[in-house]
Amino acid sequence: MNIKSKKQFSTLCAQSGKLSQQIHPHQTPVYATAAFEFDQLTEGTNAFLSQPGTHVYSRYGNPTVEAVAESIANLEGMGVDGQTYAVMTGSGMAAIHLVVQALCRPGDVILTQEDLYGGTTELFFKLFKPFGVDLLTSDFAEEMDLTKLLNKFPIRLIYLETPTNPMLNCVDLEMVCQVATKAGVMVVVDNTFNTPYITRPLALGADLVIHSTTKFIHGHGYSTGGVVVGKSKELIMEKIWTVLKLNGSILSPFEAMLIQIGVKTLGLRIKQQSFNANQLAKYFQEHPKVKKVNYPGLPTHPHHRIAQKQMNAFGAMLSFELDLNLGEIESMLSGLGIGRIAPSLGEAETMIMHPASMSHLRMPEDQKKKFGITEGLIRLSIGLEDVEDQLDAWDSALRAV
Repeated sequence: MNIKSKKQFSTLCAQSGKLSQQIHPHQTPVYATAAFEFDQLTEGTNAFLSQPGTHVYSRYGNPTVEAVAESIANLEGMGVDGQTYAVMTGSGMAAIHLVVQALCRPGDVILTQEDLYGGTTELFFKLFKPFGVDLLTSDFAEEMDLTKLLNKFPIRLIYLETPTNPMLNCVDLEMVCQVATKAGVMVVVDNTFNTPYITRPLALGADLVIHSTTKFIHGHGYSTGGVVVGKSKELIMEKIWTVLKLNGSILSPFEAMLIQIGVKTLGLRIKQQSFNANQLAKYFQEHPKVKKVNYPGLPTHPHHRIAQKQMNAFGAMLSFELDLNLGEIESMLSGLGIGRIAPSLGEAETMIMHPASMSHLRMPEDQKKKFGITEGLIRLSIGLEDVEDQLDAWDSALRAV
């Protein structure tokens, strides 16, 4: 239609903003459109027959979102034979929900860790258990014990975090994946803490990888998002995509653009943040007021050898314990002068969390004791501040208590 042939004001308004010339942007544009148009009806019909792939409606697929998904799939796919595929969601929790909804049915069992992220545990118990999907826990320490569990229960998938939050415990992914493959059980790994810069679970045998891109992948705190990555096109682009299309937990193109900006510096950031965290972990370990440090890069960590085997760096997350009460902790942090108290992680600035009074506030006291969630435990997401400034700040804060 030649828009110049239409002279009425409202018509010109309604049909404005269309580009006719071919352009070649250096960066992926934000496709801020709900729908995509067709010149002919048959073209639209063919597009609907070619799903996913051809763009018809942004809930089905958006070019900006798909470009970011492909970027992350390529990173997680390093070391994997063949192509990897990914879909993106509006949050990390949406990504977890999407996978479980797509794969599990009433009567299935999810085998996971006791010290799983609290939000994931709450999701499993409050949303999926009432529909007949049960939860079983293991420490995944021994191959024989894992084999017995897989033979005894109708386990549909194994869901893992490594390292865990906030105690930084590690699981031998290669061992677990080998045992699970023999038993015909899928392995899903939340790789948010490590990112593909540090660990690539697909290359170790996992079936699916999940990220809260809100954290390290974006790395700047301006977006929320999630991603699911896998080696099977049928699993990702048919089974999981179908659920995503129907439940509508999609990522917006604006959020995707922000995430892509973070992806471009991911390697540089994680390398530096891991270095900073390693220096701080060593400092805390030697400090007389620190009772315990949880960081897989330390030889004293119970899972240090596992971390050495499957991590290219030891990450930016650590926790440490002081013999202080809540009031003393609050006083110390108020005078720290670096970092911010916040219930998230993975950003350029150091982020501090007190699990007992924040993330694990409603956990029963006996469970807190079991998992080491004491009043003196502090979790840190180490940022990009100069490590000397970080060390000086903590030294002053600890001397004051």
